[in-house]
Amino acid sequence: MSRKTILSSLETGRMKSVASALTPEERAGIAEYLGTPDTPAVSAAAGACVGDPPPLSNAPGWNGWGGDISNARFQSAEIAGISPEQIPRLKLKWAFGFPGASTASAQPTITSGRVYEGSEDGTVYALNALTGCVIWQFKAQSMIRSAVSVGARAVFFGDVQANVYSVSKEDGTLFWSTKVDDFASARITGSPALYGDRLYVPVSSGEEGTAMDPKYECCKFRGSVVALDIRRGKQIWKTHTIPEAPELAGRNTKGTELWGPSGAAVWSAPTLDPSRKAIYVATGNDYSGPTSKFSDAVLAMDMDSGQVLWSRQLTPGDTWNLACVNPDTTNCPESAGPDYDFGASPILKSLRG
Repeated sequence: MSRKTILSSLETGRMKSVASALTPEERAGIAEYLGTPDTPAVSAAAGACVGDPPPLSNAPGWNGWGGDISNARFQSAEIAGISPEQIPRLKLKWAFGFPGASTASAQPTITSGRVYEGSEDGTVYALNALTGCVIWQFKAQSMIRSAVSVGARAVFFGDVQANVYSVSKEDGTLFWSTKVDDFASARITGSPALYGDRLYVPVSSGEEGTAMDPKYECCKFRGSVVALDIRRGKQIWKTHTIPEAPELAGRNTKGTELWGPSGAAVWSAPTLDPSRKAIYVATGNDYSGPTSKFSDAVLAMDMDSGQVLWSRQLTPGDTWNLACVNPDTTNCPESAGPDYDFGASPILKSLRG
């Protein structure tokens, strides 16, 4: 792994919370010691399209994480334009390398003849689906973990610093950006879900990892869903998956304050049910006690207000953080749970009978 990639991870990526106590010089030293020499920069401009071909409006597509708002992640052969029998005969058409990045974490979004994909260094690309040439690129503030959601004139996505972006579908110009959570390790790992004039954003965090440090005051993050106005990015409502704010619960054996309840991150894309005006989300485990009623659960929220309509908790008492697998288990809860989380979205499906 290159020094640049390691330093980016320590400063804005998945290792940011772990490296937060280090000085810039110390982070640079770690990258220098562990990393391989940086390769010469390769600009995506080298693969820029010569002119932009007209959108292929009838081409097969896949919008967002689930393909549609039900998150069923299914397409028939008729809609996809390809059958199972054709799969063995497929051949490589083109390949795209992500400059300055070693990973791209979400599956591509494909609509109207364009492929949208975010990468580890925070760059989102719009590619020509037929040739792989770059139509435009946009640089976010940090790593992109989620799939892009495409609307009538804008594309939407979030980064691992809890920023949400709206950029022009045509040329990648920024319309707006909004930070949906000020918590230090808050992030967006699930794809924002678009319906009408609202964008529904799931919020998770990296605090589970920060809890490995016995000097860290574990834990204060609460998962949430945020509804934004797609025109200006203004917050319409925000619902925490743990209604109660964390309170001081005591001290660990090293004398560091302990807080709770915390956790119940929303790792995945919301599932939308306009006929019932409902949003369905799945949550992760608690990070610290006392245990909460909405962790490891499926929640239904009102699309207009964010009010919780109902919930079903599948693993009560699942309180866990990464201190539980660390040599120093100081911040591991006394009654540690199995860390079962819901990592994927609920699927909305009508059944016969």
